[in-house]
Amino acid sequence: MNLKIYEKTRYQNIYRHKKNKNYVVIFSNPKTSISRIDGKKIYRIEDALKIRDNLKIKNQKKAELKYNGNFDELWEKYIYYCKYVVKQAYNTWHKKEKIYNKHLKNKLDKRLTKILDDDIIKLVEQSNTTDKQKNEILKALRCFFNWCIDEDYLVNSPISKIKNYKVSKNKMKYWLPIYVKSFFDFINNYINDVSISPKKKEMAYRVKILVLLEFTLGDRVGETRALGFNSIDKNNCSIGVYHSIEYDPNSDDFLGTTKTYWSQRELDISNKVIEEIDDYKDYLLNELGYDVHDDSLIFFNYTTKRPYSDCTLRDSFYYFCDLAGVPHIRLYDLRHTYVATMMAEGKELYHISEKLGHTDFSTTVNEYGHLSNQVRKEIALITDKYI
Repeated sequence: MNLKIYEKTRYQNIYRHKKNKNYVVIFSNPKTSISRIDGKKIYRIEDALKIRDNLKIKNQKKAELKYNGNFDELWEKYIYYCKYVVKQAYNTWHKKEKIYNKHLKNKLDKRLTKILDDDIIKLVEQSNTTDKQKNEILKALRCFFNWCIDEDYLVNSPISKIKNYKVSKNKMKYWLPIYVKSFFDFINNYINDVSISPKKKEMAYRVKILVLLEFTLGDRVGETRALGFNSIDKNNCSIGVYHSIEYDPNSDDFLGTTKTYWSQRELDISNKVIEEIDDYKDYLLNELGYDVHDDSLIFFNYTTKRPYSDCTLRDSFYYFCDLAGVPHIRLYDLRHTYVATMMAEGKELYHISEKLGHTDFSTTVNEYGHLSNQVRKEIALITDKYI
């Protein structure tokens, strides 16, 4: 399937033409592509779903005969697929492994085709964990059973009708513009203080660039950590986000895949941001004598020869939050800060969605649509230039 022409939908095996908006139903084994009914293109999702489900039922007997093993045996194949075929980021497949080892292993001791929704409900209910973690178990199982359907080990997912547990969302945190400005004012003065040691200045510079990129790009922390100096196109004032950092501590390949295909994107940046990154690179080269190249990661530890860890960056960030007298927020909340600030400036969520790399605009609305006009006005009243 050419993803430059077609886009994924929320429904398994159904794609939509980006321009014409008609649907196509795809099956890999046997390789089948259906885009028309009685010679007419499919424009109703209901029609596409009916075709897909009829094909599944038609192939059910063959699908059930393909594999006679149990859940645990097939899970091994699934993780192999995640690790070595699609090469998911370490954090993604490792999280599934942890859930399996703790909550699923030897718990569904049945043939795959004999597992019912009642078996899954009972399993999840008996797990001694929070409702939020139960939703994570269900999420891992959905991914697994969807893969089984794709690979023709199953026709119907036993989890398709099981709903998530209701979990109250934590209140979204973000900095008001006054805190953004206070933070940058403090850290700039800190870097320019001649009494500060070079190593302390390096840490301050690193945190400054990290916050600067998170605040101006609105990307995910893993994406920011995977940026190299050559990710920047100075002629077009843009930066390419094509990777997320590889979390595998045993791997020398530091770059993994982004969260989704749509997360790969080119983002516009200002000349001021480019100048700040150039100044940081110049400091590493000329003041600290590091062997920095164009293809070097921006957040690279030249002592350990590995990217800085989440923990190190987070601790450094909190250290300067305390010194600057601004509230603690997560590094990921700088992404929320970007969205809140753009909304306060009157920018439409649709355009913000593209920059965030969301697959679907509804994701942006669900996550950020609750920001009230009162909050946006509160931010706008305090705002000036932030850097």
